[in-house]
Amino acid sequence: MMKRQSMFLTLFVLLIFSVDGATIYGSVYDLSLRKVNNAVVEINSTPLQRMVSVDGRYEFAVNEGDYEIAADYENGQRMTTQENISIRTEGEFIYDLFLFPDLVDELSLAEDTDFSFNEPFGKKSNIWFLILGVALLMLISLLYLIYRLKILADNETSAEEMMLDDELSGIIVLLKKNHGRMTQKNIRKQFPLSEAKISLMLAELESLGKVKKIKKGRGNIVVLVKQ
Repeated sequence: MMKRQSMFLTLFVLLIFSVDGATIYGSVYDLSLRKVNNAVVEINSTPLQRMVSVDGRYEFAVNEGDYEIAADYENGQRMTTQENISIRTEGEFIYDLFLFPDLVDELSLAEDTDFSFNEPFGKKSNIWFLILGVALLMLISLLYLIYRLKILADNETSAEEMMLDDELSGIIVLLKKNHGRMTQKNIRKQFPLSEAKISLMLAELESLGKVKKIKKGRGNIVVLVKQ
């Protein structure tokens, strides 16, 4: 008779949780992120549910509401965790548990955490992680492309300068050292060349689009053209 009553009570409990209910399941881990077998996991549902994790996993069927879920394991050193969760809708929810030594609790290095589940776990919950990952990948690719284009532009500029005569390249280097702007008179002072030769060199650079001359008074200001 007692066995029948027990069987009917079990069927009644299963029937309650099978209608308008939710399933919470997950794995139990230690601080090394290894699954913990034989940890005692319980949830303060009505009635109280308790099970021993098999292969590091647990599973409970509950109705909507607020619950306290706890796990305890002892193998030379006692490790435990206790957290509050809220179920606000039907469905399946993955909630992993992480065990901490008792000493960690005493030092306040681990705190109880409140979680609220408003929709079941599934593809819809993961889509934002996917979007974030794709956006991050695109940003990294764009930054790398900009970096490569800058290197190519610098290399092209260096190659063009190498193609010029040493004297013409010397004028460009000199202008770069002086913030891209010098008077023709000061340029002349930096080279052991005649004024006519300097004028011809500047004219050639101007024709190549490397510099431009701006008339000021009786002299010229030579400006380096940005490439």
